[in-house]
Amino acid sequence: MTIRKGAITGLALIWLIPITWLCFISSACKIEGAQLPTPHSIEGKWGYLDSEGNLVISPKFDEACPFSEGLARVAVNRKSGYINPSGQLVVPLRYDEALGFLEEFAPVRQGQKWGYINQKGQLVLAFQFDEAWGFSEGLACVRVGQKYGYINPKGGFVIQPQFDAARTFSNGFAIVERNSRPFAIDTNGRYLNRGKNLDLTDRN
Repeated sequence: MTIRKGAITGLALIWLIPITWLCFISSACKIEGAQLPTPHSIEGKWGYLDSEGNLVISPKFDEACPFSEGLARVAVNRKSGYINPSGQLVVPLRYDEALGFLEEFAPVRQGQKWGYINQKGQLVLAFQFDEAWGFSEGLACVRVGQKYGYINPKGGFVIQPQFDAARTFSNGFAIVERNSRPFAIDTNGRYLNRGKNLDLTDRN
């Protein structure tokens, strides 16, 4: 997913990206259990190996991500979809960009807008966001215009777009930024006093 600078600072870009959501096209990616196939590149194409190193899904993808909640994002000719562990394409290759499934939903982009699909490939939240991240602790960070806020699985804003940069929730709080000042909020958007040691690398 491309992070656009907009109103956010270069420093904020470092912590804005939720690393566990991004699909690094590498066998070093975090995987969801050793029993699931893992991405592997062969002569410029991506397939999947089982835990013993046997090729179980033929190398036919331009990109291949680790499995998340039973599905893996793959791409061919810059169009993304999702396969199951048997290699069957269960969500067609029709999205311009996509992220992995978290809490039963995945952010997908068509054109300039992002929406969310379920594991059946059904669009559950319309293409309306300028950026969108996966759900964590029941909330997903999205951008509308130049401001970031948080939505629930029904698409309603629990925390209105008001931040110049924002991270995903972890352990009950998220780090956000307003006017170049980072601070922590809870899942209701309330400010949390985490002391003077709060910095952009705080993940707990």
